[in-house]
Amino acid sequence: MTELADAGLDLLLGSRCAACGRPGAVLCRRCRAELEAGPLERRPPPPGLGPGAPPVWSGAPYRPVAGRLVIAYKDRGAWTLRRPLTELAARAALAAVDASGRRPGEVLLVPVPADPQRARERGIDHTASLARAVARRTGMRYRPVLVRSRSAPDQVGLDSRGRRSAQAGTMTPGRRGARRAPPPGTAVVVLDDVVTTGATMAEAVRVLSRAGADVLGCATAAQTSLRASRKRGGRK
Repeated sequence: MTELADAGLDLLLGSRCAACGRPGAVLCRRCRAELEAGPLERRPPPPGLGPGAPPVWSGAPYRPVAGRLVIAYKDRGAWTLRRPLTELAARAALAAVDASGRRPGEVLLVPVPADPQRARERGIDHTASLARAVARRTGMRYRPVLVRSRSAPDQVGLDSRGRRSAQAGTMTPGRRGARRAPPPGTAVVVLDDVVTTGATMAEAVRVLSRAGADVLGCATAAQTSLRASRKRGGRK
Protein backbone atom coordinates (compact mmCIF):
# COMPACT_ATOMS: atom_id res chain seq x y z
CA MET A 1 0.00 0.00 0.00
CA THR A 2 2.90 2.36 0.71
CA GLU A 3 4.28 1.85 -2.79
CA LEU A 4 0.83 2.48 -4.29
CA ALA A 5 0.49 5.67 -2.27
CA ASP A 6 3.94 6.82 -3.35
CA ALA A 7 3.08 6.09 -6.96
CA GLY A 8 -0.02 8.24 -6.60
CA LEU A 9 2.09 11.04 -5.17
CA ASP A 10 4.45 10.70 -8.12
CA LEU A 11 1.53 11.36 -10.44
CA LEU A 12 0.41 14.38 -8.43
CA LEU A 13 3.79 15.91 -7.60
CA GLY A 14 6.15 14.48 -10.15
CA SER A 15 6.10 17.15 -12.84
CA ARG A 16 9.78 17.83 -12.17
CA CYS A 17 12.77 15.96 -10.76
CA ALA A 18 13.28 17.03 -7.14
CA ALA A 19 17.06 17.02 -7.61
CA CYS A 20 17.69 18.72 -10.95
CA GLY A 21 14.33 20.25 -11.89
CA ARG A 22 14.02 18.48 -15.23
CA PRO A 23 10.42 17.85 -16.31
CA GLY A 24 9.32 14.27 -15.67
CA ALA A 25 9.56 11.90 -12.72
CA VAL A 26 10.12 12.98 -9.12
CA LEU A 27 13.63 11.52 -9.47
CA CYS A 28 14.88 11.30 -13.04
CA ARG A 29 17.06 8.47 -14.34
CA ARG A 30 20.16 10.63 -14.53
CA CYS A 31 19.89 11.74 -10.91
CA ARG A 32 19.03 8.23 -9.74
CA ALA A 33 22.19 6.99 -11.45
CA GLU A 34 24.21 9.50 -9.38
CA LEU A 35 23.11 7.62 -6.25
CA GLU A 36 24.33 4.16 -7.30
CA ALA A 37 27.98 4.34 -6.23
CA GLY A 38 27.57 2.17 -3.12
CA PRO A 39 27.94 2.83 0.62
CA LEU A 40 30.60 5.27 1.79
CA GLU A 41 32.53 4.95 5.03
CA ARG A 42 33.56 8.26 6.58
CA ARG A 43 37.32 8.02 7.17
CA PRO A 44 38.16 9.20 9.73
CA PRO A 45 34.82 9.60 11.53
CA PRO A 46 33.63 13.20 11.96
CA PRO A 47 35.54 15.00 14.74
CA GLY A 48 32.32 15.36 16.71
CA LEU A 49 32.31 11.63 17.43
CA GLY A 50 35.65 11.70 19.19
CA PRO A 51 38.42 9.07 19.42
CA GLY A 52 37.44 5.43 19.21
CA ALA A 53 34.15 6.36 17.56
CA PRO A 54 32.04 3.79 15.70
CA PRO A 55 32.23 3.96 11.89
CA VAL A 56 29.87 6.22 9.98
CA TRP A 57 28.33 4.89 6.78
CA SER A 58 26.34 6.86 4.23
CA GLY A 59 24.35 5.86 1.18
CA ALA A 60 25.68 8.66 -1.04
CA PRO A 61 27.58 11.94 -1.00
CA TYR A 62 25.47 14.96 -0.16
CA ARG A 63 26.22 16.68 -3.47
CA PRO A 64 24.97 16.88 -6.10
CA VAL A 65 21.77 14.85 -5.64
CA ALA A 66 21.17 13.28 -2.22
CA GLY A 67 21.20 16.52 -0.26
CA ARG A 68 18.52 18.04 -2.47
CA LEU A 69 16.32 15.00 -1.87
CA VAL A 70 16.77 15.28 1.91
CA ILE A 71 15.82 18.97 1.89
CA ALA A 72 12.77 18.39 -0.30
CA TYR A 73 11.67 15.47 1.87
CA LYS A 74 11.92 17.10 5.28
CA ASP A 75 11.31 20.78 4.50
CA ARG A 76 9.02 20.78 1.45
CA GLY A 77 6.75 17.85 2.19
CA ALA A 78 7.90 15.71 -0.74
CA TRP A 79 6.99 12.46 1.04
CA THR A 80 7.32 10.41 -2.13
CA LEU A 81 11.10 10.87 -1.87
CA ARG A 82 11.09 8.53 1.11
CA ARG A 83 11.65 5.61 -1.28
CA PRO A 84 15.02 6.69 -2.72
CA LEU A 85 16.16 8.01 0.66
CA THR A 86 15.21 4.70 2.25
CA GLU A 87 17.35 2.91 -0.33
CA LEU A 88 20.32 5.11 0.53
CA ALA A 89 19.93 4.83 4.30
CA ALA A 90 19.32 1.06 4.10
CA ARG A 91 22.52 0.65 2.07
CA ALA A 92 24.42 2.46 4.81
CA ALA A 93 22.75 0.59 7.69
CA LEU A 94 23.49 -2.80 6.14
CA ALA A 95 27.12 -1.79 5.59
CA ALA A 96 27.37 -0.97 9.30
CA VAL A 97 25.86 -4.34 10.23
CA ASP A 98 28.04 -6.24 7.74
CA ALA A 99 31.20 -4.60 9.09
CA SER A 100 30.31 -5.75 12.62
CA GLY A 101 29.73 -9.38 11.65
CA ARG A 102 26.17 -9.31 13.02
CA ARG A 103 22.92 -10.19 11.29
CA PRO A 104 20.30 -7.49 10.70
CA GLY A 105 17.72 -9.17 12.93
CA GLU A 106 20.11 -8.94 15.89
CA VAL A 107 20.45 -5.16 15.65
CA LEU A 108 18.27 -2.27 16.82
CA LEU A 109 17.97 0.67 14.45
CA VAL A 110 17.71 3.81 16.59
CA PRO A 111 16.83 7.13 14.93
CA VAL A 112 18.31 10.39 16.10
CA PRO A 113 15.32 12.09 17.78
CA ALA A 114 13.80 15.13 16.12
CA ASP A 115 13.34 18.42 17.89
CA PRO A 116 9.61 18.29 18.83
CA GLN A 117 8.94 21.86 17.71
CA ARG A 118 10.56 21.34 14.32
CA ALA A 119 8.71 18.06 13.86
CA ARG A 120 5.42 19.84 14.53
CA GLU A 121 6.31 22.59 12.07
CA ARG A 122 7.14 20.03 9.38
CA GLY A 123 4.19 17.81 10.18
CA ILE A 124 6.45 14.75 10.42
CA ASP A 125 9.40 13.33 12.34
CA HIS A 126 11.26 12.67 9.12
CA THR A 127 14.14 10.68 10.67
CA ALA A 128 11.79 8.35 12.55
CA SER A 129 9.73 7.84 9.40
CA LEU A 130 12.88 7.05 7.44
CA ALA A 131 14.14 4.67 10.15
CA ARG A 132 10.87 2.71 10.16
CA ALA A 133 11.10 2.27 6.39
CA VAL A 134 14.75 1.22 6.62
CA ALA A 135 13.95 -1.35 9.33
CA ARG A 136 11.25 -2.90 7.14
CA ARG A 137 13.61 -3.03 4.19
CA THR A 138 16.61 -4.49 6.03
CA GLY A 139 15.07 -6.75 8.67
CA MET A 140 16.56 -4.70 11.51
CA ARG A 141 14.43 -3.91 14.57
CA TYR A 142 13.21 -0.32 14.77
CA ARG A 143 13.18 1.19 18.23
CA PRO A 144 12.98 4.95 18.96
CA VAL A 145 14.95 4.72 22.19
CA LEU A 146 16.10 8.34 22.35
CA VAL A 147 14.05 11.43 23.19
CA ARG A 148 14.93 15.12 23.28
CA SER A 149 15.35 16.43 26.81
CA ARG A 150 15.56 19.97 25.48
CA SER A 151 15.79 21.77 22.16
CA ALA A 152 19.16 22.52 20.64
CA PRO A 153 19.83 26.13 19.62
CA ASP A 154 20.11 26.98 15.93
CA GLN A 155 23.43 25.60 14.64
CA VAL A 156 23.65 27.65 11.46
CA GLY A 157 27.07 29.31 11.29
CA LEU A 158 28.57 27.29 14.17
CA ASP A 159 31.85 25.43 13.77
CA SER A 160 32.32 21.79 14.79
CA ARG A 161 33.09 22.66 18.44
CA GLY A 162 30.12 25.02 18.63
CA ARG A 163 27.77 22.38 17.26
CA ARG A 164 28.99 19.81 19.78
CA SER A 165 28.39 22.29 22.58
CA ALA A 166 24.90 23.07 21.25
CA GLN A 167 23.95 19.37 21.17
CA ALA A 168 25.42 18.40 24.56
CA GLY A 169 22.74 17.25 26.98
CA THR A 170 19.86 17.44 24.49
CA MET A 171 19.05 13.70 24.44
CA THR A 172 18.17 11.02 26.95
CA PRO A 173 16.89 7.43 26.80
CA GLY A 174 13.14 7.13 27.13
CA ARG A 175 11.58 5.58 30.20
CA ARG A 176 8.58 3.65 28.89
CA GLY A 177 7.62 1.15 26.21
CA ALA A 178 9.51 1.29 22.92
CA ARG A 179 11.48 4.32 24.12
CA ARG A 180 12.93 2.56 27.13
CA ALA A 181 16.71 2.06 27.00
CA PRO A 182 17.62 -1.39 25.62
CA PRO A 183 19.33 -3.96 27.86
CA PRO A 184 23.09 -3.46 28.28
CA GLY A 185 25.07 -5.02 25.44
CA THR A 186 22.30 -4.62 22.86
CA ALA A 187 23.71 -4.07 19.36
CA VAL A 188 22.60 -0.74 17.94
CA VAL A 189 23.00 1.25 14.72
CA VAL A 190 22.18 4.97 14.96
CA LEU A 191 20.38 6.49 11.97
CA ASP A 192 20.17 10.12 10.84
CA ASP A 193 19.40 11.73 7.49
CA VAL A 194 22.74 13.55 6.99
CA VAL A 195 26.12 13.71 8.72
CA THR A 196 28.01 17.02 8.64
CA THR A 197 30.22 17.66 11.68
CA GLY A 198 28.84 14.63 13.52
CA ALA A 199 27.73 16.67 16.56
CA THR A 200 24.14 15.42 16.65
CA MET A 201 25.20 11.84 16.02
CA ALA A 202 27.90 12.10 18.67
CA GLU A 203 25.36 13.04 21.31
CA ALA A 204 23.16 10.06 20.34
CA VAL A 205 26.15 7.69 20.49
CA ARG A 206 27.24 9.11 23.85
CA VAL A 207 23.83 8.65 25.45
CA LEU A 208 23.35 5.13 24.08
CA SER A 209 26.87 4.04 25.08
CA ARG A 210 26.38 5.41 28.59
CA ALA A 211 23.17 3.36 28.81
CA GLY A 212 25.20 0.24 27.98
CA ALA A 213 24.35 -0.23 24.30
CA ASP A 214 26.94 -1.65 21.90
CA VAL A 215 26.89 0.99 19.15
CA LEU A 216 28.11 -0.83 16.04
CA GLY A 217 28.05 2.18 13.78
CA CYS A 218 26.07 5.10 12.42
CA ALA A 219 24.16 5.29 9.15
CA THR A 220 22.88 8.20 7.09
CA ALA A 221 21.33 8.71 3.70
CA ALA A 222 24.01 11.27 2.81
CA GLN A 223 27.28 12.76 4.02
CA THR A 224 28.49 16.24 3.30
CA SER A 225 32.09 15.63 2.20
CA LEU A 226 33.96 12.92 0.33
CA ARG A 227 37.44 14.25 0.98
CA ALA A 228 37.90 11.96 4.00
CA SER A 229 35.79 9.06 2.76
CA ARG A 230 36.21 5.95 0.70
CA LYS A 231 33.85 3.79 -1.31
CA ARG A 232 33.16 0.25 -0.28
CA GLY A 233 30.97 -2.35 -1.92
CA GLY A 234 28.23 -4.03 0.06
CA ARG A 235 24.62 -5.03 0.08
CA LYS A 236 22.24 -2.58 -1.57
